[in-house]
Amino acid sequence: MGARYTAHFYPMRLALLAVGENFIPMAWWTPVSKDPFRFLLAVDRKNHTLSLLRELGEGALCFLPWEARAWVVRAGYLSGRRVRKAERLGVALRPAQALARTRVPEGALAVFELKVAEWPTDGDHALFLGDVVHAEGSPEAKRRPILFLGFRDFATLGETWRFRP
Repeated sequence: MGARYTAHFYPMRLALLAVGENFIPMAWWTPVSKDPFRFLLAVDRKNHTLSLLRELGEGALCFLPWEARAWVVRAGYLSGRRVRKAERLGVALRPAQALARTRVPEGALAVFELKVAEWPTDGDHALFLGDVVHAEGSPEAKRRPILFLGFRDFATLGETWRFRP
């Protein structure tokens, strides 16, 4: 059939996908186009956020600082079907700039607001293309990202280097 899944491609930058008033940590995302500006997201088919994404057709990919890692990760262990995550975790939300029904965490260092379309595929994750309709961010978003190492392990940057040809 195929090779068994292994996580030898980590670390991956952890984002928070906000949809409506719900949010989940997400490492399976990638930019796929500059013009038009688009992201590709992979959302577990068992996740409540998937049903919200299909219902609302919008979401925001948010990047939080390393210092927010505990609540960002904990959000993945709470179900939006049963609890209001922002209230439970003490996270202040604000309205997105260009989306009708999505709210984003006030402490996000970068936010990419998306109008989404599902890309039908097989597999245990649903794929979505997201057209960026609004982007905002701070240079701080690059300095201390939350990096997902796989399973329950996380890190941030400790050293940087710039190539000069």
